[in-house]
Amino acid sequence: MLSRRKLLAGTGALAAAGALDAFGIEPRWLELSEHAVPVSKLPRSLEGLTVMQITDAHLTTLGVLERSIAQAVRARSPQLVVLSGDIVDSEARLPALMELCSELAHSGAQLFATFGNWEHWGKVSRETLSERYRAAGVRLLVNETVLAEGLSISATDDALAGSVRWDHTLKGLSSGPRLLVTHSPALLDRPPPESPRFDLCMAGHTHGGQVRAGSIAPLTPPGSGRFVAGEYDTPFGPAYVSRGTGTSVVPARFCCRPELPLFRWVRA
Repeated sequence: MLSRRKLLAGTGALAAAGALDAFGIEPRWLELSEHAVPVSKLPRSLEGLTVMQITDAHLTTLGVLERSIAQAVRARSPQLVVLSGDIVDSEARLPALMELCSELAHSGAQLFATFGNWEHWGKVSRETLSERYRAAGVRLLVNETVLAEGLSISATDDALAGSVRWDHTLKGLSSGPRLLVTHSPALLDRPPPESPRFDLCMAGHTHGGQVRAGSIAPLTPPGSGRFVAGEYDTPFGPAYVSRGTGTSVVPARFCCRPELPLFRWVRA
């Protein structure tokens, strides 16, 4: 029969192992996920186009995880890389951001970024962030659409802490393949009247729950809505919500590794 002392010792060992994983292993254990984006009548020139998403990095310095991200981007050589918000929490973190962008630039990809709630809450001014990004070869998109590699990229401001302007965001949207980038995913269930469809919508913000019990995420931040992580159908079209790479509030991840998604456009 299992004694009380052995039961307590075993429970303590399990708790210690869980804490080691949550605080010491998982936060640095990057997972590269790959996803096909099927598009009807995709132009031949866009077949195989690859886009990688970095979100919720919450940079402080460049450590093991961030260097793994940069290495994975260089190894995959995507045409486009999108930093979809919460990359920095304050202007004091901008040197780390510049260092990361310098590493990403070696991939040869076109680099784009948008705002998350923490850039707003951390009082990172749009002018300063745009200037720093521009110096690093990154284009900051807030409520606007640009054409890159034959793909329309529409990026909103963050819906939780910013101000989404659909009249600005959708101006210049082409009839070809389309990507919608937003940070807080609850927005994807609140389309404007006569909203267009997109071939892919990407968001982050949720951290996938960050600390989970298996597949169950007890807590997600405001602005998450019904979204936690992975693929969803939305009024805008198919969406993917990344678990992101960093941590917020508690520097731990459990059953929820940092994620670097890669999306490959294919003909349906």
